[in-house]
Amino acid sequence: MTEKDAADVFAFPDFTLSTKVPALSSETQNQFFRLDVAEAVKDQANSSVTDAQPAHDPTNGFFKIPDALVLTDLDGHGEKIDDPHDVTEPLHDIHLPDLDIIDELWHNAANPPAASAEYKTWEGFLLPEIPHIAPLFIAEAGPLLYDTAILDKDDPLKLGNTDHLVVQTSPYLGALFALTLGRGSVFFVWDAKKASFIPAVKEMRISGFSTGVLQGLQDSCLQCGTTTRFLSSYVQLTYRTRLSPAKVALARAADILLLAIQQQLGKHEKQVRSLLQLQSLVEPVRTILVLLRDLVRNVSRIRTDEQVLSQVFKETEVLEINHLHLRALMCEVLRRVTEPWVDFAEKWIGVRSEDGFPITKDGPGKSFVRVENISRIDDLGFEVEERDYVLDEAGIPSCMPPDIALVMFEAGKNLRLLRTHHPNHPLCHAGVIATSRPPPMKWLFEWRSIQNLENEVRRYEKAMLQSILGMSPDAALSHDGSVRVANEEHGILRVFGKHGTDLESQLLASMKTLDQAPPIAAAQDELSSLLEKCLSQQNDQVPSEVSNFDLHWSLIPLHSFGPLAQAQAKLINREYMKLLFSAHGLKEHLRVQKEFQLLGNGMFCSRLCHALFDPDLETAERQAGVALNGGIMGLRMTGRETWPPASSELRLALMGVLSETYVPPSSAESNPPMAENVDLPGDMSFALRDLSSEEIDKCMDPTSLEALDFLRLAYKTPPPLSSILTSVILVKYDKVFKLLLRVLRMLYVVGQLSRDTSKMERRGGGVGDVWLRFRFEAQHFVQSVAAYFFDTGVQVPWLEFERWLDGVQSDVERVDMNILNVQVVSPDKVREEHEKMLDRISNILLLRKRQQPILSLLEDIFRLVLRFSRQVQLEVGGKVEGDASMAIIQDVYQSFKKKVGVFITVCHGINEKGVVKGRATRRDPRADENDLSQEENTIDRLLVSLDMLGYYSRPRF
Repeated sequence: MTEKDAADVFAFPDFTLSTKVPALSSETQNQFFRLDVAEAVKDQANSSVTDAQPAHDPTNGFFKIPDALVLTDLDGHGEKIDDPHDVTEPLHDIHLPDLDIIDELWHNAANPPAASAEYKTWEGFLLPEIPHIAPLFIAEAGPLLYDTAILDKDDPLKLGNTDHLVVQTSPYLGALFALTLGRGSVFFVWDAKKASFIPAVKEMRISGFSTGVLQGLQDSCLQCGTTTRFLSSYVQLTYRTRLSPAKVALARAADILLLAIQQQLGKHEKQVRSLLQLQSLVEPVRTILVLLRDLVRNVSRIRTDEQVLSQVFKETEVLEINHLHLRALMCEVLRRVTEPWVDFAEKWIGVRSEDGFPITKDGPGKSFVRVENISRIDDLGFEVEERDYVLDEAGIPSCMPPDIALVMFEAGKNLRLLRTHHPNHPLCHAGVIATSRPPPMKWLFEWRSIQNLENEVRRYEKAMLQSILGMSPDAALSHDGSVRVANEEHGILRVFGKHGTDLESQLLASMKTLDQAPPIAAAQDELSSLLEKCLSQQNDQVPSEVSNFDLHWSLIPLHSFGPLAQAQAKLINREYMKLLFSAHGLKEHLRVQKEFQLLGNGMFCSRLCHALFDPDLETAERQAGVALNGGIMGLRMTGRETWPPASSELRLALMGVLSETYVPPSSAESNPPMAENVDLPGDMSFALRDLSSEEIDKCMDPTSLEALDFLRLAYKTPPPLSSILTSVILVKYDKVFKLLLRVLRMLYVVGQLSRDTSKMERRGGGVGDVWLRFRFEAQHFVQSVAAYFFDTGVQVPWLEFERWLDGVQSDVERVDMNILNVQVVSPDKVREEHEKMLDRISNILLLRKRQQPILSLLEDIFRLVLRFSRQVQLEVGGKVEGDASMAIIQDVYQSFKKKVGVFITVCHGINEKGVVKGRATRRDPRADENDLSQEENTIDRLLVSLDMLGYYSRPRF
């Protein structure tokens, strides 16, 4: 290429031309780059240090300094002075090892060594002093060699990946990451028939990894993606079908978790550069998703909310030992699933106001409260149905203690009675309760939280007591109204009665609020924060309520829901029991039952005996042509042939028997004459018992034992006392009254025997030894049985119950500072104690079903006494002959003596079989619920009275 065409870049260069650089000196000894290396070394060795020339010639040669860079002489200082003694010292030793190496290179340049292959690594470059070790395994030799071995047709690694497709690493990792979030890609597609993700390419891998190594991570990502799609479908289906509230709450929790997982993984998407990083993100997510999937599958087969709650509780209990973060996550899910049930429980016991339509007896009920028709016996003896609240045990979660559920049910039931009969009470107003700030019901998992809850409950109880004791019903009503008005004034849509300026500012404020971006719910949700900690595996930031998980799992429901439920029940029971004693006269109604149903009023018993049996009273039976005078009338049962009496006779004979013998406590001493004008509690009156055809036939005979079974006492329970004086209790009272009325008749009969015997003796007629012996023994037997029934059977249990009831009344009426420590019983507890007392009376009076043979034997003895009394009346009246009458009396006496002997023998067997057990006092809170079975056997008292000396049986001492 010539100089004229230097700009021609496509011309072929002419390598024969000489260089433009100045030529080197022709003197070989002055050249730096000599061609003859051996001669140059020889000259260097022969030359001295002083003869050494510089490597360049400053005036001529290749390394000449340009003229422009030569400094001019300034004041003669630049002039060179030749000093023969000035010897230049070298800067370093002439014999340097580096120069030797260079010399060797020049010598060996003609025969260069053969280059060997060397594995270059970053470690060797960064740390050259560490000797390089050859890789031991093929996987350590780099992805290229590993891929070459895999693609070899001979397959030396025996992996079977020779024909597998090799894809790029970055897209593959992105596809796995998207698959974890439930999204499809080029490599993974959604199969609607299988309802799962499947690989678009069956056999694929990335450089440096075999298909088997990638399969585990790929399966985990496939499982995450399929589970995410499954949970998303479940959430949408639950929202669409509107199933039970608990399932909706579970779906809501799953929705929040899915959204939080996407947000948390989205933060780390750009940081994933390797399979290990992706695996560290996928494994915690897979654990959570699989747990949710199993929970959802188990719950989907359950129908009721309570079973859903129980299942979630069991699933959370499994994580009690390990998985701290996952356990905290499931505890939060348990809280959310329980919210619908807890919300109803709070509204039922009254600590939260009931929005919308409150539960009433007209509806079907809800959750653990069911409304159904309950059969009961009315005051006329007919069976009627009445709607009432019933505890539905199927609506109680299995994890909830039954006693806590029972306390909640009784508290809500008594609260509705309080609202019905005392609507102005402070406990019936949501404003008063809201002012006292009751703590919410929620799950608590550590002792510190439980202790804080107990303190809050105690503070709420004190605040409510101050509101109840220091606030009248009118003040409570006005306070509730002011709270309601204040809440209405805070309504943002309230426009009536406001000025235009206020409306404009309110509208602008509303527009400003709507213009703001909606907040991300998951970012502020407790469940999202727990999920973030679970995914990040921050073990040092485990919540305190989970890290100190020293509370046994079975005690969690008791301590979480028990304190508030028991405190609210205590408040309601105290106020309702106080009103029952003061405003509704509970003790007076019970006293009426004792005096009349249990024949505890002596005046009533005397008046009733005369009205039924006294032959000296004027008859109330209507007779043709005979006018009734204004004297005292009776039924004259012992001397009449027609029976039963008409309703008009009963009305005339029993008129005033109840009202004249009842004395109210207030008028007992102050105004006795006005006592007859006072209405009896419960409108107690005489009525006819509903009998069967067989029982009616027995009542037709006035000499039979069942002649008075048609007569009963009717009592109508006031609605406030319906929880204590139930229909079942009234039926038990009626059974006792029926038996005691028979005993009362037998007492009159044996008394009449004494009068008839005296009458026969005054006439001079012989009565005989059998007559007298029979009369004495019958009188002794009837009086002993009557004394045992009235004294031991009725009086002793009643006095114990009355003493216990006095203690209850004194506790609920206390107003001192220790009122919070006083045990308060509920109306249901009073009903239970009342029913236990009646059961004990029935047990002593032989009215239990298992005691029917003994009672039948006793009734047979009573029938023999009635037969003997009838025979004596006929003989006294001269209607039978003496010899025939004495033979009949002799036969009846033998039967009587035999029956009494059998009865006493049976009583001895009962006494020997029974074991005297110490019973807990009725005021003892630790008393067993089955206290009736542990009662002492009192039949020995009857045996002592009947046959202390072994007259009817062999002596037993």
